[in-house]
Amino acid sequence: MTSTTSLKLPDALKATIAQVAASEGKTAHALMVETLQTAMDDALERQQFHADGEAAYQDTVRTGVAYRAQDVKAYITARAGGAQAARPQAVSLEPAKPDNEA
Repeated sequence: MTSTTSLKLPDALKATIAQVAASEGKTAHALMVETLQTAMDDALERQQFHADGEAAYQDTVRTGVAYRAQDVKAYITARAGGAQAARPQAVSLEPAKPDNEA
């Protein structure tokens, strides 16, 4: 199902849309619909990326464990190069006591 929406476009943008649409062999309408769909797909992907990141952060806070960035980088680099590598070990996020405390 489709519905009609009216947009007020600046003249320069309307001219650009017409020029690009013509060069791509599309109607201005088809180009705008395609462009809007792509923009919405990108926006939804960004929202999911942020939601996944927040969930991972909350999981890290809940468990109190994480992986050292240098260990993960070394593992991925080795695997990408075709080498076997031991998986990184999780570490506690509990703050370490300073050396001057016993």
